[in-house]
Amino acid sequence: MRYFFYKTIYKNPARPTKELLIDIADINMVIDDRSLAKQHPSYRKIYKTVNTVIDGAFWEHVKPVNGKNVKLIGFREHFVLGVEWKETTLFKQYEQELLKKPNVQGCRDMHELIRLYEEKYDALYHQLALEGIKSARHNVDIEPIYIYIHGDGRFVYTSGGNHRLNMAKVLGLKSVPVLVRGRHAEWQRIRDEYQTLGLSAFEQKYPSLVEHADLQP
Repeated sequence: MRYFFYKTIYKNPARPTKELLIDIADINMVIDDRSLAKQHPSYRKIYKTVNTVIDGAFWEHVKPVNGKNVKLIGFREHFVLGVEWKETTLFKQYEQELLKKPNVQGCRDMHELIRLYEEKYDALYHQLALEGIKSARHNVDIEPIYIYIHGDGRFVYTSGGNHRLNMAKVLGLKSVPVLVRGRHAEWQRIRDEYQTLGLSAFEQKYPSLVEHADLQP
């Protein structure tokens, strides 16, 4: 329903099923939309929907990707160096979190966490090594990886799918299929210009954006 409403106010709204294949190296921003949804009721609808045009203070919570990615460090320790999960930097952090929270990753203690990672994420890693990250468009068994698109076209990573993304980095995969949870209102304006100006005029005005994944058919 939102798509049909957007067609009445925007020149070039994207379909909610539009999937992008983006370079992993281009994901340099992040927003913890899950925590925001818990803290701010007004953001819950954003977190629970897809393909939303968003303006306002939501974007103030976007941050550069932290250089110290504990999950990525832990995955490299385990999958590349062969370190047991319980000895990784990631699980040292989980151990500290369990002192403050009733559960982490849905687990109440370290034994449950270790079992989860051994049974689920070891298998997932080996699957990705063989098949890469599959598209979720026509497979209900695959949870999509979502991103937001900032006003200048930068990709903003979200709370979901970060295990797969970090495994992809460890494996050296170059690209990942994603769905767009939300677009900045300024980016939607640029999308509309892409429609109204035509390719040649758009390329003259925005030469760095003409090959942006979200502007491709």
